[in-house]
Amino acid sequence: VVGITFFGAYSERVLVPCHQLFAVPKGMSIAQAAALPSVSGTALHALALAGLWPSLPASRNRAVLVHSAAGGVGSMLVQMAKAIGCHPIVAVVGASHKVAACEALGATAVIDKSKEDLWSAASKAAPGGYCAIFDANGVQTLARSYSALAQTGTLVIYGFHTNLPTSSMLNPLAWVRMLVGILRMPRFDPMDLVLSSKSVAGFNLSFFADETRMVGRYFEQILAWVEDGSLALSNVTTFPMDELPRAHGAIQSGQSVGKLVCLTRHAGD
Repeated sequence: VVGITFFGAYSERVLVPCHQLFAVPKGMSIAQAAALPSVSGTALHALALAGLWPSLPASRNRAVLVHSAAGGVGSMLVQMAKAIGCHPIVAVVGASHKVAACEALGATAVIDKSKEDLWSAASKAAPGGYCAIFDANGVQTLARSYSALAQTGTLVIYGFHTNLPTSSMLNPLAWVRMLVGILRMPRFDPMDLVLSSKSVAGFNLSFFADETRMVGRYFEQILAWVEDGSLALSNVTTFPMDELPRAHGAIQSGQSVGKLVCLTRHAGD
C-alpha cells in the first residue's frame, strides 16, 4: 500500500490512518507510488478551487497557466488540465532542459523563462487571459499572475518558492532577503476582486487530515486517471534516506524535473 502522511514522512516507519491508504496501482513502482499522493492531491485540490473540477465552468475561457510545470505538482496539473479539457495549457519552466518534459505531458505551449520574457509569451499564448493560474513561486510572480487572469479567472497559490533561500546555509543575508520578500508580497484589494471579477485562493494539504470524504473522492478520481493512462509519474528520481541533504540540494537547485523520492531501507517490504 501507499498513503499520505501529511507530516512526519522523514521516518523509516510511520503510522497512517487506513482512510489515507490505498493499494499501489498496477504497474507502478514503489517510488512512483510514494510520489503520487501529495503532488496529485495538491494538484486536484488546486483545480477544484479554480472551479475546473469536478466539471468545467460554463464560462467560455478554458486557458490555464502552470508555473513550475516540470516539477511534481506542476506536472500533475498539466496532465489533469488536459484530462478535463482545458485549452490552451501553458506550462512555464525555468530551464531549457525541462521544455521537452512538459511537451510530453500534454502542454499546448511551454514558456522557457530563461530564454524569453514570461509575461509577453503568456499573453501571446492566451490573448484573452487565463481562467486559472497555478502559482507556487511566491513574490516573484504573484502580482503579474493576478494581472494575467481573465474575468472570472482564479489565481491559486500553494507555495512561495522564490521567497525561500536557494542555499542550505541560512546566513543573516538570507534572512534579510526572506523578510524583504515577505514585505514585497502583493496585497489583493477586495474591491478590485469584485470590479475585476477575479478570485484568489490559497491552501496547503494539512487540512486534508480532517476531510476524509474529500480525500476519498479525490483519490477515486486520481486512481481512475492513473488506470486509464491520463496520469503518469514518468520522472521520479530516488535518493537513499541517508542522502536527504543531497535531495534537498537537488530541489533548491531549480534544475530537477518531476518528483524526488527518498527511499528507506524497508522500501518495498
